[in-house]
Amino acid sequence: MISGFQLLTFVWSTLALVVVIVFPVDDWRATVGVLMLGQAFCAALVRKRLKETASSPLPDFLTIMLLMQLFSKTLTALGLAVSGNAGSAGRVGDVLAAREIVPLQYQFQAEVVFLSAAVVFTFVWILLEGRRPLCIQGEPPPRVLFGTYGVSLGSYLALHTLGLSASLGMGVELLRLFSIGAVAVLLGGGSIFALGRKKSWVALAALLPLYVIALQTGMKAEAALVSLPILLPIVRKITIARVALLGCCVMVIVLFLFPFTQEWRVLNWEHAGGSATEKATIADVAERVFELWDKEGVLETASDGAAKWLTRGASAEQGGLVMLIAERDGFIGPVLIEGLATIFVPRFLWPDKPLYMPGAWFTWYLGNADSPETATSATAMMLPTELYWMFGVPGVVIGMGLLGWIYFSSSRFLIKKAEFGIVPLVGYFAFLSRASGLQEIHTIYAVSSPLIFIVYVVAFDRIQRVFFRPRSAGTR
Repeated sequence: MISGFQLLTFVWSTLALVVVIVFPVDDWRATVGVLMLGQAFCAALVRKRLKETASSPLPDFLTIMLLMQLFSKTLTALGLAVSGNAGSAGRVGDVLAAREIVPLQYQFQAEVVFLSAAVVFTFVWILLEGRRPLCIQGEPPPRVLFGTYGVSLGSYLALHTLGLSASLGMGVELLRLFSIGAVAVLLGGGSIFALGRKKSWVALAALLPLYVIALQTGMKAEAALVSLPILLPIVRKITIARVALLGCCVMVIVLFLFPFTQEWRVLNWEHAGGSATEKATIADVAERVFELWDKEGVLETASDGAAKWLTRGASAEQGGLVMLIAERDGFIGPVLIEGLATIFVPRFLWPDKPLYMPGAWFTWYLGNADSPETATSATAMMLPTELYWMFGVPGVVIGMGLLGWIYFSSSRFLIKKAEFGIVPLVGYFAFLSRASGLQEIHTIYAVSSPLIFIVYVVAFDRIQRVFFRPRSAGTR
């Protein structure tokens, strides 16, 4: 018997097909129709897979990827709808209407490429996976997780204070992710520290120093990453209390985080030409936000921040720009992945190793910098449309299929390793965090990062055995 959710998904996807057929590709509603198809595809699989992995402290990689794409497509559709009705959308509509946008037919093409890429990736993953999702089962004692949190975060802060972050690169960043992962297992597990249990406040408090670190970067994505351990238990088991908590988080994000990151960008990049040697502190930026609240009003400031966020986070526009360039200039071949031959060499072994900056290269290609080296910003190309620009439709199909195999194999390796070590367990969260931005990552990093990540996890796992005894968690 068909469930209510299945019926809703069917009706939604049918309506999406009607919208795509009825409206021309240069109408914003046609692109929204493609986005609605993506929503239906992601929502159906996410709901099913969340049920199948309910007993695991963490969901699996594919589920997180599809969940984040569901959020992304919803926000992109919202931005298009507001932009298409800018005259009646108030202050947010005014901001969106004032900008230069990519022609809508290219945004439509981009979203078709994104949807096709998601389908290919998912098909390969499920083909390799079998009947049920492979996920982590079981969790270590809370004291082990808190110990891992303290050691990881303390080591990260020490190395950062000593100025070794740049030379050690990914290794230092993983320590921070391990600490977030330990909290994620606590909040998503079955102990008294799980979200909603009597001592969950202890695990939530452990995220506070990580939020401070995230705010110091001035990047919304970093704050969102720290929020992921809270978001995952909420979407896996929705209750009134959890919805209220989510509502409070959204309010803080819209009212404070959006204007905070915008003002951080102004203070540290736009006014300094991207070369500020002394970064503004959190207190400095927060003071600017409070001044804006006094001058323009809280809601008006939030509206401006939300509008600018919608313009910067619209996947249709970012991918549409690449589709426009591909039509104008043709396919460029493997220009953007030539560094794969050397990217696996650690920088501490090769200090003069070239920098791989495809985003800066694209900024230069668009004429917004004299050279990739002097570019002060990176312009996103989006993974599926970047593959398309290099190799056309075959590049999207073969590339996303290959990535589906790489990421599934990496996920399976980590899950098996997590049976016997705490580092692969918290490292699995770090791996999951990559799912949230997979659509936006550049091809060279999409291919290389999971392989490099596995090497680091194996190395940290060996070190971990000096401090923690092996454990058995089991998988299913």
